[in-house]
This record gives sequence, structure tokens and C-alpha cells, in this order.
Amino acid sequence: MNKVLAFILALTACTGDQPEVAPAAPQVAAPIPVRLALNWYPEPEFGGFYEGLLGGHYADAGFAVEIIPGGSGAPTLELLSSGRVEVAISAADDLLVKRSKGIAAIGAWPAFQLNPQGLMVHAASGIRGYDGIPAGSRIAIEQGAPFQQYLWKRFDWQGKVEPVPYGGSVGPFLADAKLIQQAYITSEPCVARGKGAEISFLGGSTAGWNPYGTLVAFSDPPPEWAGRFVAATQKAWEAYLADPSRANAEIGRRNDQLDANLLACITEAQAPFLTGDAGLGKMDAARWQETADALVSIGLLPEGSRADGAWRSF
Repeated sequence: MNKVLAFILALTACTGDQPEVAPAAPQVAAPIPVRLALNWYPEPEFGGFYEGLLGGHYADAGFAVEIIPGGSGAPTLELLSSGRVEVAISAADDLLVKRSKGIAAIGAWPAFQLNPQGLMVHAASGIRGYDGIPAGSRIAIEQGAPFQQYLWKRFDWQGKVEPVPYGGSVGPFLADAKLIQQAYITSEPCVARGKGAEISFLGGSTAGWNPYGTLVAFSDPPPEWAGRFVAATQKAWEAYLADPSRANAEIGRRNDQLDANLLACITEAQAPFLTGDAGLGKMDAARWQETADALVSIGLLPEGSRADGAWRSF
């Protein structure tokens, strides 16, 4: 090698005058895809999940969430068990019964502290509680459902109060001043009021039926990211309670059966059921065991069944 050239190269190496190499860009973890299966159509009872999408709460926590609408009888826990979704929305009673049949699912976070199920009566009837429902009454209700079985057992209504089929409409209720019907605080009361009826809602919790509702469930054992997802969900629902307008607009777009007035009525009606006395998203062992005991009382769980292991706070 030419001595001059060799000297120049050596000098360059010593002085560090070399071509700069750009540092490698830090790797950004890809968001975790999460399919979230609802157990009903898009409605305000799922408002916080939609706010989680629209407000970026899930994206900020590293999730790419897809909300999958449900409907009547949506098998969300079965979808979870088969690996077709990563998060299922259910209720505490349904989860306990399905676990007893081999579905590996665990409850992680409830939107509803007070169960949204109940009965709807005409205000003029004067009925203000379950013990005030007289013998000879007719109740339109899903026959064989846990809630129906519990009421007839709890209040000894067999042969005294007649269960009649419920077709999903408030029409028969509006046409019959004596008819009582099943209702969810997020649905039938607002529909009936919108049609001019004056009604009273008897919450299931006042009858002792109080499973946690709109329950986030994971496979059991839960994924390692479950705690982050629960934390993001809590923030999203807090944001929804503070301002439901953005999520409700999206829900109205996805469900053309809900107009602005109905959305507003449902949002107002459900608010105290979301927070209850314990606060949004709280769970405890006593409440879970009460639900298990109620299911035992109607034969849907074996004697001595425990709720231990069916839920976990993150």
C-alpha cells in the first residue's frame, strides 16, 4: 500500500473521523389483538368498551380491540373457551353455571354493581316490591331462566303466580294494565316510557338476585396482559360516566333501534346500577358466593358449590 495513503487511513482511524452510523430505532411492540364479544347488541350497557376504543384507552395500553356485537343467546363464554375471542362479556351467574359444565373462564371486572335484571309493573298497580305482587298475577318472563326460577322459589309463587311467555316486546304490557313483565334497566323501562307508559322498575337485587353484570371474562388461567386490559377498561368506563356522548353516538350508529332520546334515557337509568354502593368495577368474595348460593337454591349448581377461583381482581 502507498505509504502516504496508509498514513492518511491510520490518521482517520485515530481521530474518529469515520462515516456516522445512525443508531438503530427502538423497537415498538406491536399492539395485542383482542376480540371482545358482547352478549347483546350495541347499547349503553357496553358504553365504556366503546369509549375505550374511541378515547384511545385500549390503544394507549397496547391493545388493538375489536368489539363483536352479540344478540339473544350469544355464546360468549363458549367463544372464549374455543379461542375464537380473547375477552367475553357475560354475567356472574352464567359464568358460574358454565364453569360447572367445564368452560374454563374467569370473571375479572364488572361494569354493573347492581344486576340490571328486574320486573316492570304499571305504576298505577301500586306494586312497589316483589312481596307486593299478588296471587293470580301474570308475569311475562323467559321461562326456565335462572332469574325466573329464583323468583318462583324465593317467593313461593309456584301455582300462585303465572309465568307467561315473553316475546321481547313491550306491546302486551302496554295493552294490559295488570300484566307484569321481565325487564332490564337498560331496555324495557325506557322503551315503555317512550311510548307514554308510567312504570315502576323492581330491581332484581332487591329480591336477593344480584349477580355482577356486564362482566369481563378471560380464559382460565388468564393471559399475562389481563391486568393491563382491566386497568384500561376501568379508565374507559370512568371516562364514559364523565361524558357518554362520544360512545353513545357510536352506539347509535351501530344500532339503528336506538334514537337520541332512548340513548339518553338508558344512560341516565343505568348510572346508579353501574356504581352501586361499592363503586365502579369492584368485586368481593361475599357477593360472588351469594350468587353461587342462589344458583344452588334452584338446582343449577350442586350443593356446597363455592365461587372461589371463578373470579379474580386485578
